[in-house]
Amino acid sequence: MIADPRSIGRDARAAVVTTIAFVTAVALLPPGSYLALILAWLLLAFAGALLGIGPGHLARRGLVALPFVVAAVPIVFLRSDELLWAGTIGPLSLQVSGAGLRIALTALMKAWISVQASVLLLALASPPSIVTALRRMRLPAVIATSAGLTIRYLEILRDEARRMLRARTARSASPVGDGRERIGGTISWRARTTGSLVGSLFLRAYSRAQRVEDAAASRGATGSLSIGTMPAADSRLTLKVFGVLLLVLIITLSGALLPRL
Repeated sequence: MIADPRSIGRDARAAVVTTIAFVTAVALLPPGSYLALILAWLLLAFAGALLGIGPGHLARRGLVALPFVVAAVPIVFLRSDELLWAGTIGPLSLQVSGAGLRIALTALMKAWISVQASVLLLALASPPSIVTALRRMRLPAVIATSAGLTIRYLEILRDEARRMLRARTARSASPVGDGRERIGGTISWRARTTGSLVGSLFLRAYSRAQRVEDAAASRGATGSLSIGTMPAADSRLTLKVFGVLLLVLIITLSGALLPRL
């Protein structure tokens, strides 16, 4: 998603502070605060609608967080309180904890909502303006530079992956099978191919990073991204900060007052 070109020269501190405060408030909600999380998502959907992003598209973009929540799944079977089911499956003795399930579902919703908040930030502010905002907030230059480089080179890695997939498709053409014959190899073959592609992409990314570092060093780079002229400070920044505090207060109170399931 590309930011509006009109946002490139704007002060993005309010957007950055709002995103960080929103994600922090969501992360601090207690387990089982589903109603408060739904309220937080409705606020995101409303903000996305103002930016021209539909709630369905926003929700689908948030699904990228699902693989990272797999680490919370074992807690469903490790907790021993509020048992919902206990039994044996073959040689395994399993139990499903209601408290563990509540914690896992809450972590899933928090990650899903947080990714959507980051999507809205990138839709509202350009990467250079985000880096500039981080510097104006007096964050260490290493953090601001790392964030800026990460945002810039994710797009490069995406293009590199597309070229690799296009090359693989061009080299693996196969005739159409008869009837319901499967084409393209078995699942294990596809897994090995995908693993090889990921490994090759990592090596290419590492090699490109070395070339970029050598080119930057030869040009006298100091380890800090060039951001050009500082945009004019937002005259309503103080008012927006008070709005952010009100938003955090609403989410926090909703988590404390709304019933937990």
